[in-house]
Amino acid sequence: EEAHSTVLLIGIRKEARSQVLHLSRNKRYTLTPEKLKWDKFKLTYLLSFPTKLMNASDTRRGIAKAFGMWSDVSPFTFREVPADQEADIKIFYPVNHTDCWQSHLHHCFDGTTGELAHAFFPPTGEIHFDDDEYWILGNMRFSWKQFWLTDLVHVAAHEIGHVLGLMHSMDSKALMHLNATMTGRKLITQDEVWGVHRLYEFPFPTVAPTPTPPRTKHKLVVEGKKLTFRCGKKIASKKGKVSWYKDGELLEFSHPNYISLKDDHLIIVANAINEGTYTCIVKKKDKILTNYSWRVRVRF
Repeated sequence: EEAHSTVLLIGIRKEARSQVLHLSRNKRYTLTPEKLKWDKFKLTYLLSFPTKLMNASDTRRGIAKAFGMWSDVSPFTFREVPADQEADIKIFYPVNHTDCWQSHLHHCFDGTTGELAHAFFPPTGEIHFDDDEYWILGNMRFSWKQFWLTDLVHVAAHEIGHVLGLMHSMDSKALMHLNATMTGRKLITQDEVWGVHRLYEFPFPTVAPTPTPPRTKHKLVVEGKKLTFRCGKKIASKKGKVSWYKDGELLEFSHPNYISLKDDHLIIVANAINEGTYTCIVKKKDKILTNYSWRVRVRF
């Protein structure tokens, strides 16, 4: 009872339950008022299995893929543990689900469609899926058998965001939006990445210095294409310090399958997360030797 009174429960539904608030700022992610978060980056999870349509192997693969989406863009690692071990995150597919009676913040599971899943914020770390849904690996669609087939990876990734401490995003295109299943957006957006990093104080220094307007090239590329940016051909001879920025934020680390930092050049994979403006600045002491910018937009 105490857990339900102190920890918010957030659900995801197929139909709209609130109106999107349009703000005049760029930040769309939302953190809990208490800034609830884990005190470690290595988390374990334990899962039970649904009875409808999906076998244990596919369930395990889908959940692991959803966790992998977050570990790719954050300092977190996730490891499944067997049933006889304690886990930080517990994943259930309840049939008789009654914890909603103690909270007005989410709906009870209601058979097929409607309420799909909900999650507890840290440190409770539970995710509940409705076992009356027909879970699949693949795009959500309406079956010729007259019921919805729901993508487990998509919904799980949304709920994992809550388990890490994110509330619903105000960006209608975000994975963490209230109606994410209806948007079809399956990638974690850059805004959600910043949200997790800021919540856990993973270092992101201040904006890039801009003493002179950088030269900007515009690139419109297809999703999945690899792009390489080079910070001038004579950097080696200048012996300056190279710094890379994305939308004014210093890039300090590579993220597998997203961004690869190679000192004098940068490699990215074109996707929703990596849209934005990339800038390289070469400085020697306080003097800027070279600066370039590339504006990347992705064609989906």
